[in-house]
Amino acid sequence: MAVKAGQIRPGEGFGVEVKKGQLLQIITVEGRQVADFVAIAAGNPEERLSTGVTRAKNSSIMLQSGMKLYSNRRNEMFEIVEDTVGRHDMMFAACDPRRYSDDFGLEGHASCRDALFNALGTFGLTYDDIPDPINWFMNVSIQQRGELEIRESLAEKSDYVLLRAEMDTVAGISACPQDQNATNGGTPTDLLIRVFK
Repeated sequence: MAVKAGQIRPGEGFGVEVKKGQLLQIITVEGRQVADFVAIAAGNPEERLSTGVTRAKNSSIMLQSGMKLYSNRRNEMFEIVEDTVGRHDMMFAACDPRRYSDDFGLEGHASCRDALFNALGTFGLTYDDIPDPINWFMNVSIQQRGELEIRESLAEKSDYVLLRAEMDTVAGISACPQDQNATNGGTPTDLLIRVFK
């Protein structure tokens, strides 16, 4: 039984408190939809989820079940309990207004960075405080010379990740609105977020 839940459309964000020991589930409702995910320590926005530390502590750029997600202070924030996809990204920054204006010539396009700030601003984060995200369900291939190639997500309908909080946190999730490349299969769709005791 979920104690908190929300469904968000592409370009929207969701901020939620997750207590130590609680479970956070992020579900791609229709499949192919990427979820940008960040977190901060409850009551201390200076301690945040760090993709760099998470890569270093796991000695991997590929997340899988049983791995931990770490803060910029090397503290455990979450453990991956279940993962029905097995392909995620920790390399790309959240899309932001300049990504769309500079790279695609689009002004006023919805973005993950704006969505995450809107979801977490009330918890003490400024716009510039938003850390680089873990991009659940994003499929990025690393080429021979290190080039990054964005491919269509492997996530199918109702696929999910399930995380257990290792400390009291505030999590921010955005449904990526990227419709200019293969990130969301060309058609962004909804995410469902649940918190369980």
